[in-house]
Amino acid sequence: MLAAGMWGGMPRPAPVRAIKRELKKLSAGFGPWRDKAGQCLRSAAAQGKLPIFVAAEPQDTPSAPAAPPFPGTTEPVVVSASIVRQLVTTRGSLPDHPIRPSVKTVARDMNLLRLLTLGVLAVRASEFGQWYRCERAKGKWPSQRSRSRAAVGRPPRKSERMRNVIIALIHDGKWKAKDGSAKLRRLLCESGRDDVPSDDTLARVVYQLRQETGEPEYFRRNRPRRKRDTAKSHSES
Repeated sequence: MLAAGMWGGMPRPAPVRAIKRELKKLSAGFGPWRDKAGQCLRSAAAQGKLPIFVAAEPQDTPSAPAAPPFPGTTEPVVVSASIVRQLVTTRGSLPDHPIRPSVKTVARDMNLLRLLTLGVLAVRASEFGQWYRCERAKGKWPSQRSRSRAAVGRPPRKSERMRNVIIALIHDGKWKAKDGSAKLRRLLCESGRDDVPSDDTLARVVYQLRQETGEPEYFRRNRPRRKRDTAKSHSES
């Protein structure tokens, strides 16, 4: 739901379009969009803005009725923001089932540790809905860019106008992300523009475009890690 709100109404990313051409009935989503939404939700939980609970999963079997896996625990238990910050994440998001919680993670609360080990993380629908509406009201989601009002005063350098210029360079084949932000800035300066931002700002704009479109032209080639020189043994020295 959060991913749909943050990115809804935008064109399908390139990988999703490629899959849908072959498998038209397949329900496919874009991983970076889901990851970004999960990161926002985890950040809100870590800051205490959105309560996270751990609940016991039902253990129904065909031959026996459901038995409470946690004696004396019938309601979800809230997980404090300090504990949420210590939980292991996957791609920056909280998984449904906590990953390897420890005694240190729960500050020696053994009941909570057992819940986290066998239970599932959840949020209340009412509290999520309230937080969701507050986030949407800020108007900062990519899906709200066309409706956002220009800020009063000096316009930001990372603007829609700069995005359009970079997109044009990509489509004309004059630049790709693997060429680096330094070359992009040089091309923008050579075009006579006087509002060219820094390399870091341009890199952030390109990263945002990569997150939104999934186009291969916006992906940079990973630099190979430099091998460290191993120390010589005493026998060799």
